[in-house]
Amino acid sequence: MPTTFETLPSFISLTEAGERLGLNSMRLQDLIRAGTLNAARIKGETVVDEKKVEEIATQPKKRDLEEYKQFAHLAGEKIWMSEAARKYGVSHPTISRWTQAGYIKKVDSDGYRTYLSEQDMAYCAFVYGERRGRGKRVFNKDGTPYRTIVELKAEEKEKED
Repeated sequence: MPTTFETLPSFISLTEAGERLGLNSMRLQDLIRAGTLNAARIKGETVVDEKKVEEIATQPKKRDLEEYKQFAHLAGEKIWMSEAARKYGVSHPTISRWTQAGYIKKVDSDGYRTYLSEQDMAYCAFVYGERRGRGKRVFNKDGTPYRTIVELKAEEKEKED
């Protein structure tokens, strides 16, 4: 198919992409490096594929999921990392990895303890409990539960019925 004006990709600035996605420039750069967003340099400015930005923007967000909303009563609560490990039965190293990946928000630190969002912690422990098992992927990069191709196809078939 020949390239026409209508089939050319449309690009937007990083600033505009950040506003649409609610992300800062550092996170956008991470998405570019990971290959999630296609980028180009035009007259010294980095621009990204508008179609891909819209695709990302329309994906469900963690805060909109029913799994996350069921822990709304814990919003604003903070929990010490070691206490979270005991309370939710998740190892300290796993909680640390989730925190570094951004699935669990760091709320505070007093120099001795790191405090986490208990809502995020409860959500992650719940999803982890459903997918329990070594070597299984638990989360997508955006913190939503990972679904295998088989699970996605089953969900699509269920919607059709």
